[in-house]
Parts: sequence; C-alpha cells; structure tokens
Amino acid sequence: MGLFQLTDIPRILPELLLLLLAIFVIGSDVFERWSNSDQVIEERARAAGQLAAVGLGLVVLVTLVQSRLLFTVPEPGTNPILNILINFGRNLQSVGTDQPALIGAFAIDQLTMIARLLFASAALVVTLVTMGGKTLRHPAEFYGLMLFATLGLTVMAGSVDLILAYIALELSSLALYVLAGYLRDDERSTEAGVKYFLFGAISSAMLLYGMSLAYGFAASESAKGGTTVIATLFSQIGQSGVASNALSPLVLVALVFIIAGLGYKIAATPFHSWAPDVYQGAPPVVTMLIATASKTAGFLLLYRMLTIAFPNSFGSAEPSSMAGWAALIALIAAATVLLGNLAALLQTSTRRMLAYSGIGHTGFMLLALTLAGTSRAEDQTFATAALLTYLTAYIATSLVAFGVLSIVVEATGGDEVEHLRGLWKRNTPLAAMLSISLLSLAGIPPLSGFWAKLLVFMAAYRGGAIWLVALALAMTVVALAYYLRVLRVIWSSDTAIADRIRIGRGQAWTLGIVAGLIVLLGLVPGPLWSVFETVVK
Repeated sequence: MGLFQLTDIPRILPELLLLLLAIFVIGSDVFERWSNSDQVIEERARAAGQLAAVGLGLVVLVTLVQSRLLFTVPEPGTNPILNILINFGRNLQSVGTDQPALIGAFAIDQLTMIARLLFASAALVVTLVTMGGKTLRHPAEFYGLMLFATLGLTVMAGSVDLILAYIALELSSLALYVLAGYLRDDERSTEAGVKYFLFGAISSAMLLYGMSLAYGFAASESAKGGTTVIATLFSQIGQSGVASNALSPLVLVALVFIIAGLGYKIAATPFHSWAPDVYQGAPPVVTMLIATASKTAGFLLLYRMLTIAFPNSFGSAEPSSMAGWAALIALIAAATVLLGNLAALLQTSTRRMLAYSGIGHTGFMLLALTLAGTSRAEDQTFATAALLTYLTAYIATSLVAFGVLSIVVEATGGDEVEHLRGLWKRNTPLAAMLSISLLSLAGIPPLSGFWAKLLVFMAAYRGGAIWLVALALAMTVVALAYYLRVLRVIWSSDTAIADRIRIGRGQAWTLGIVAGLIVLLGLVPGPLWSVFETVVK
C-alpha cells in the first residue's frame, strides 16, 4: 500500500468532478443573490439546475469512457483537434484498476464504475425533474446538497476501507437528512427530516460499533496489529475461522451490528420503520434519490463487506451458501418480503404504499445475497450479476414512479390513491409512464422488473433457499394486488376532476426516456446481463 499519488487523480476523476461541481454550484449562486424578487429566484434556480445537469452529464460521460463497458477509444487519427479528445479518452481508459486508490481505501473496479453510472444518472434524472417543477427558494443549496449526497453514495459503494466507508456514509446521510426536511414550512417535511436523522444516527452508531468490534478482534489475533482495510482486516478473521471451522462469538456480534447498521440504510426489516414516514414527508424529488441511489449504495457496501469479510461459510463442511451469515440474510429477507408487501396492501397514500413496496423489494434483492455467501466462484458471479440487474431495474422503475408522483402531488396537493383517479384523462403520458413503472415493480413481462425478479429467485434457488423462493413468489402475487388497485384507479373513467395535469417538456422527455429503458431492458435483457456477468467475474 503506497501513499497517495498524482496518478490517483484520473482514477477518481468522477468523484473529483462531483466535489468541484457541488462547490461551484453553491459558490456561483453567491454572485446572483442581488435581489429576492420572484424573477431573480427563478433565474437562480434555472442557473443552478442547468449547471448541475450539465455537470452530472459530464460525470456520466467520463465514467462511460473510463469504464470501457460500451467501447474502447480508438487510436489517434490525422485530425489534431479530434486527437486531443481521443488521447484524453485513451488516458482515462489506461488507468489501472488492479489496485485501490486513496492509499488502498477506494476500489477502482467495475462494480465502482457501475455505481458511478447508476448514481450520477439517478441524480441527473432528479435534477431534470426538479427543474420542471415549482421554483426552489434556495436552489443552490438544494442542488449542492444533492451533489454532495451523490458523491458520498459513490464513494461508499467503492469503499474497501472501514474509515472511508463510514465517512462516505455520513457525508451522504447528512446531506439527505437536510434534503428530507428541505421544506421548512411543511410540517411533514420537517418531521421526515428529524425522523430520518434520528434513525440514521442510531444506524450509524450500530455500524460503527460493529466495525470497532471486528477491528479489535483482528488486532488481537494479528501480530502486526489491526488495519482498517477490509480485505486485510477480515483475512485475519478468516484465518481464525478456518483454523476452528467457526467464527468467534465476538466476530458474530460484530457481523450482526454491521448488518443491522446497513439494514437501516436499505430499509430491511426490522430496521425499516423510518421509510414510510420519510418517503411520504420528504419532497417527492428527494424521495426519488433516497429510494434509489441511497438504497443501492447501502446494498453495494453491504455486499462488499460480507463477501470480502467472510468469503466462506464457516461452520459447514459443504460450501453451501445457506450457512453462516447467508442464513441470517435469508431470515431477514423473508421477514422483509413478508412485512413490506402485506403492509403495502393497507395503504391509501401512494407514497407510503411505494415505501412499503420498496421494503418488499429490499427483501427480493436480499435473495441474491443468500447465494453470494457461497465459496463457489460461479455462484458468486451469478448472485452479483442478479443483484446488479435488480438494482438497475429498481432504480429505473422507482425514478419514474416517484417522478410522476412528484408532478401529481404538485398539481393536486395530495398523494392519496384517489388523487390518481382518472389520470389518463388528465394526462395520458403520465398515466402510461406510471403504469409501466408499477407493472415493472410487480414483475410483469416483458418489462425489466420481470427478469430482475426471475434472476434473484434463481439465485436463491441455487443457494438452497427453496422455502424462501416459495414465500417470495406468494408475496409477488400479493404485490400484484395493490399495484393493480392503483392501476384500476389510474385508468378509471369515474372521475369528477376535469383539470389537466401539466408536465414540463424536460420532465416529459426525462421520464419518457427512463420509461422506455424499462421496456427496452425487458424486451432485450441479454446485453445488460452479459455486461454484468462479464464485469463481476
């Protein structure tokens, strides 16, 4: 492990761009605060939003080039101006991905590249939807906090060091706490911010305590002392487990606290209680980010810590994934799927329904982790690819669902299911996009959600959790019931409300493109699966 070098700069360029962009968005707004008139505030909001959108688009472009997921930059030609861009692209693609950056704390692997793409794209969608809504009173602070949250989530997903992972989690969490309570004149928003902060503080304390226990045990077992690098730290724990074919009780306690701390982040049962109130009380555009990027970052960090920390299931003679921590994950997945879907049946608020639905989807995603605990390389590859496919499909569908709801809430002032009655008469594109997202969440073919569920079911089946697959299938039928209830209201002709719901051109194009991706990934799932299967090998 060497010290930080200048060669690390191009390797962490997307994160540096996010940091500079956040500072620039906030700093540039200072020079525009020459009046408090509505016209000036509208100009400030437009400038901050456009700057954030252009910057996020640049981050997505840089990551696409750097990741080499879609193409390899060709050799320079004869055009000197074009050669400048070609050489820049080749330099980006030549950065080494074999060793972590930032003193060995941040992994520059394909999993990090995918996280960068997902989070920057989600933030870009949130930005474009926000720009088409009501004018923000403090636009630079909103977009700046959103960019800091995106930066924290990206670093968290790529962290392979306990300290960096915790700092990144706190950076993203603090920004999201403020964004959840952004509407200071709205009691629900203020309540959501406070609840999110309190539950987040508890989860952070639990995670930090689990990390400290693991660090202390590893330090006592190693003659070289403790380390915060996950691979080195937990290789010491792993060697101890191999010697006795069982993990120390202290390590098991640490593992439970780590899972509990990150369980709050992904809203897994019994750590889910904050989600319904925060989803309903926070501004809808903020909920878009919390429900998608924040949950995905929690999953990726949990995946890294579990698979790097405990790559084998000690205590079992067979390399079965349903021993050790995978068995605990299976129990949490069962409880999460059961509670999330049954509770969603009782909701009359669309945002609370989607919150409980999101809890249920957390349980579905945990199915893939039951296979990730195996020592078989092919099973780990399948589990990781299945998890990434589900996360990608869930991000796309949730962005569309909450994006449409943000427009409906702004137009009607409420988020009850009845506020969607006859939506097809009031705005047919909105009704179509919301229907696509709900059907995808329900797992109806040929949408992307169908393949995502099928893959995680296959992962759990291969892991030996047949009972869990049966339970998940039953809860899929339950989920279909409450999704169809909303769809019936959307396409109902029985409505006394004739006012049309207007949608901005930018909002329509943004949500329309994402809805189109949901359909496209459902019709042609092979390329996405091939990419994920290749990068995780």
